[in-house]
Amino acid sequence: MTHNHFSYDDDLDVIARVDAVASALDQLRVRFSVAERPTTAPFLEQLCRWAVDTIPGAHMAGITLVHPDGTATTPACTDPRVVDIDADQYRTGQGPCLEAAATRTVVRVKLDELPDRWPDFAAAVHGLGVRSYLSAPLRLDNDHVGALNLYSVDGHGFSDLDAALLKIYTTVGETIISLSRDLDRAHHDLSGLKTAMQNRGVIEQAKGALMASRGIDEDTAFASLVDASQRENVKLAAIAHRIVTSLDRHS
Repeated sequence: MTHNHFSYDDDLDVIARVDAVASALDQLRVRFSVAERPTTAPFLEQLCRWAVDTIPGAHMAGITLVHPDGTATTPACTDPRVVDIDADQYRTGQGPCLEAAATRTVVRVKLDELPDRWPDFAAAVHGLGVRSYLSAPLRLDNDHVGALNLYSVDGHGFSDLDAALLKIYTTVGETIISLSRDLDRAHHDLSGLKTAMQNRGVIEQAKGALMASRGIDEDTAFASLVDASQRENVKLAAIAHRIVTSLDRHS
């Protein structure tokens, strides 16, 4: 006969924890929907805070970001001690955050497991009081990978449920960051389109002015603008704007 090791209270605890994560993600959705220009850094900081608030035993959280040149930084965290712990990882090239980022897998480790796994890192963080680590991979874009990391002063080592919930945060985090950057690109493209439309209007005005003042056709007027642009090494729109402004002053 198979025995169920989970009690009714355990089931209620799991439900409560999943509900807490769902509530945090809903708040995230609301914040993102009302933000005119959501930016990555504040979002990463909020992601760290929510992970600590909803995963019992997690006392600190941070984001590891590995840059294309191989260097790593901590762009967001809930506690300054995280920066010191991460710095020891980056200096030694060892640790759960770096392994999660490099292998794209969730890494769970207890303090007594560190010496065999990462001896240099273990020696560096021995007296810092952190006894359990949990890191989940996080991809920010095609060039930047990283990890969302939890640190605990307890020796519980985090659970399978903790790992699953943290993975939910990283999955949603990757989606929001991607959407945020897509929105930034859209704003940039829209700004460029507006500039192009304004420049085209000025160029058309300048062409019309040259056609009227010199009695030339449209193609010749445009060629004159291009010739002046190349001769003076000035953008075509600037040449056109100067001509239109000059005519306005004399009208």
